[in-house]
Amino acid sequence: MESNDKLEQLIKQMYSQETLHDDAIDTSDIIDEEWTKFEAEHFGNKERKIRPPFFKIAAMFVGVLMLSGITYAAVHLISNSLQEAQGQKTEAIVDTKTQKSSHELAEQDSTLMRPVVYENVELATILDDIATFYQVEPVFKKEDSKHIRLYFTWNKKQTLNNIIDTFNKFERIHITRYDKILIIE
Repeated sequence: MESNDKLEQLIKQMYSQETLHDDAIDTSDIIDEEWTKFEAEHFGNKERKIRPPFFKIAAMFVGVLMLSGITYAAVHLISNSLQEAQGQKTEAIVDTKTQKSSHELAEQDSTLMRPVVYENVELATILDDIATFYQVEPVFKKEDSKHIRLYFTWNKKQTLNNIIDTFNKFERIHITRYDKILIIE
């Protein structure tokens, strides 16, 4: 209370007409005292408070827990996306394995594997049947070669290359195979 009185007196002196031009007033002691009191009331001790080690350990534990949670989520998301991708690949593989070619199906069924006899039939008709069976595409370079009429016995147990060799023995027919395409000249 006494310091407040001193401060008030000082302020009154400073604002009075006489002291405005007086440079002899020493205010440094009073201001220093008041600042020290203010600092003690509002900031406590100037020394830094030291937290117990429990708080540091708890903070580290929470940090590790958060980091492991984020890591788990990332790994979980990546593994799920990989499983979905592998599932799609597996489904595609299963689909291709379950889809058998007509040639494989024909081998299983003995009635389908009987030889087919063509009597006076156009080459285009014969090759369309063979191409469907072996899953290839016939391409005729000349329109005339489609209308060549043949007597032909097709044994389905033969390979496509053997059948092509048989056709190539005819004088007017020449067949070349490029992967899944038969070129007829």
